[in-house]
Amino acid sequence: MTQMIRFNDIEPKITEQFPDEDKRIKGKPLRTSQEYFANAVHGVRAGTWKAEAGSYRIELADTKHEFFHILTGKVQIALPDGSGVKEYAAGDTGIIPPGFKGIFEIVVPASKFWVVTERS
Repeated sequence: MTQMIRFNDIEPKITEQFPDEDKRIKGKPLRTSQEYFANAVHGVRAGTWKAEAGSYRIELADTKHEFFHILTGKVQIALPDGSGVKEYAAGDTGIIPPGFKGIFEIVVPASKFWVVTERS
């Protein structure tokens, strides 16, 4: 029987990290994440994330999508050259497509709910 999942019933491991030095652009934002769900068979993971202000380069694998919903704060995502900026504030939802390369900036300390899918 398939079981429903409620995040409030789970006490996930807390992971803290800073951007790799070679990807860091501005500041040194501490990022804290919690993974509440992972299903390797279907390639789905979900959790929460929060971060201090700063910016760094991101690069998604060609096999990976990220759906996110901003809970607090404000972030901007731009192309590698800084153009094409999209801003997301509390209440906004977006998707980072497979193979995306760009700049992720936490303008105001932020938190988000995320779902990642990754096919093998």
